[in-house]
Amino acid sequence: MKRILMFCPSFFGYDKKIADALRNQGHEVDLYDERVSNNVVAKTCIRYNIKLFHPVLDRYISRIIAENTDKAYDYIFIIKGEGLTRKGLQMLREAYPEAKQILYLWDSLDNIADGLAKISLYDKVLTFDPEDARQYNLHFRPLFYHKGFSGTQAPAEFNYDIAFIGTAHSSRPRIVKALTQQCEEQGRKFYSYLFTPHYLVYLYNKVLNREYRQVKWSDLRTQPLPAQTVREIYDTSRCVLDVEHGRQRGLTMRTIEMLGMGKKVITTNALIAQYDFYDPKNFFILDRADPVLDMAFLDTAYEPLPTEIQEKYSLDSFLKEIFEFGVDAQ
Repeated sequence: MKRILMFCPSFFGYDKKIADALRNQGHEVDLYDERVSNNVVAKTCIRYNIKLFHPVLDRYISRIIAENTDKAYDYIFIIKGEGLTRKGLQMLREAYPEAKQILYLWDSLDNIADGLAKISLYDKVLTFDPEDARQYNLHFRPLFYHKGFSGTQAPAEFNYDIAFIGTAHSSRPRIVKALTQQCEEQGRKFYSYLFTPHYLVYLYNKVLNREYRQVKWSDLRTQPLPAQTVREIYDTSRCVLDVEHGRQRGLTMRTIEMLGMGKKVITTNALIAQYDFYDPKNFFILDRADPVLDMAFLDTAYEPLPTEIQEKYSLDSFLKEIFEFGVDAQ
């Protein structure tokens, strides 16, 4: 049994899924959001590394240390690390000198304020971004699928040809609209659910993101879909659309989850062709600038992966690679 202090952004429940997987194995995990708060002000100050906000972040770490003064951790596990200052990391080091500090980056360093300057403070750094791994000599580890996306049953009939569920950032609304139109012209069914966390985020994009010029508030939803609903929609869809952020090179969580489900994917990330699971029968690479889909891709069956490759991307294997012990449960 290992004792782990974990910091992770609150992101569609993935933080809890990772912590629960470790707990199910018998490890003790204290989970905290890496952000002091998820309100718009705090998120903005953290994202843009506002120095005046650093004392607030450091007091948050002090409070966590005070809550756990009687514990000797084996690991301090941090995902993304955007909400921890260099001083905060040093405070954790001093409070738990025997703990190995591990950082997992599920975003590209270009998108993390002060991220590059902080990676030298960790004992081990892993990233989902192959270019960051190469450029900065980091350990490359793609994301994972958890048991909620493990295995699938082909329905008697599909409700949708393509499904997209995701946050309405960057060029996603434009590409979703383009494929929706193509599907309508071909008598195909496209399901889309574009999420935004707040009206202010919508206004921000309307002003600064030219891709948003044709997006109406009524096109968006402010509540994320429940995980079970997402799974049901994907189960009854022929394939899933993935559009990564324009400043991101690593594969999205949704792409890896479709490996677990054995579901075909349309993606704008051309780097997918470099992964060991890539098969053009299962993945259609869409031109982000000119997103035209060959509809014939929708009608062919998914080509199953070798078991060892599929298991490589499970949460079990993800945790085994991050830590130096195995976990049995997903």
